[in-house]
Amino acid sequence: MNNPPPTLTLLGTGQDGGVPQAGCGCDNCSAAFENAARARFPVSLGVQDLDGGMHLIEATRALPEQLRLWANACGLDNPVRPDSVLLTHAHLGHIEGIGQFGREAMGCQNIGLVVSDSVASVLQSRNLMQPFTRIDRNNSGASPMLEQGGIRFEFIPVPHRDDSSDTHAILIAGGKNRVLFLPDHDDWKQTLELVGHSKPREWFDSLGLTHILLDATFWNGDELPSRDMTEVPHPTVEETISRLEDYTDEGPEIILIHLNHTNPLNDPNSPQSRLIEVAGLSIGTRGWSIEL
Repeated sequence: MNNPPPTLTLLGTGQDGGVPQAGCGCDNCSAAFENAARARFPVSLGVQDLDGGMHLIEATRALPEQLRLWANACGLDNPVRPDSVLLTHAHLGHIEGIGQFGREAMGCQNIGLVVSDSVASVLQSRNLMQPFTRIDRNNSGASPMLEQGGIRFEFIPVPHRDDSSDTHAILIAGGKNRVLFLPDHDDWKQTLELVGHSKPREWFDSLGLTHILLDATFWNGDELPSRDMTEVPHPTVEETISRLEDYTDEGPEIILIHLNHTNPLNDPNSPQSRLIEVAGLSIGTRGWSIEL
């Protein structure tokens, strides 16, 4: 019996706290409490390779629900127990589910772990490495990479408030599609300088992308009136749209993810959501899947 084709499944589309967020009574969080369709799990991906290997990108607090969602998308009877876990960085929302692999919950052993040295150091300091066997390139300091079952996972350094660890985007490449997973970065200027391009489109074209899962944490800089938003830097969606103004339908599909609970894109009927449609972009939905 042949294995199913390799697939990528979007398991979560929210910022680290998800929607609804703890302790919040804003319109978006209230709507998510009342209507499960408005809820967002923290951002995560599941990739099934050509040999049936299962690779989880980001381990969030919604891990039980996401492993079941992933199994349903792949036609499996039981929740997925991944063969490997890949982490872009060590901010809490991206590693909050790591402890569930340990003896207190799933009791896993020898799961492959693909992370940078600094992320590994954070997990080690929190005594969270026991269920994992780290997969690396035997080249200390190099960006991580994994090739398995016809899928290549290539880590690309990006700038993002590296207070606890460094941060990477991940290029996920199969025989049919090439997907860039970029849930977090500080701003377009720094990122483009780091990757050696002047425009997002030039960078996307250089990678031969078919799809981009892109940081859309905040719509604009006015969403957190009680906080200094320079302390949580992300490119705003307004800026991203302006930088993509020369974008055409011939380019890769751009899907917005990592939405903060304050983002008006959480409301499918908001004027901002309609603007996204006009701009030719789309907002990520839980369970979206493509063949790699």
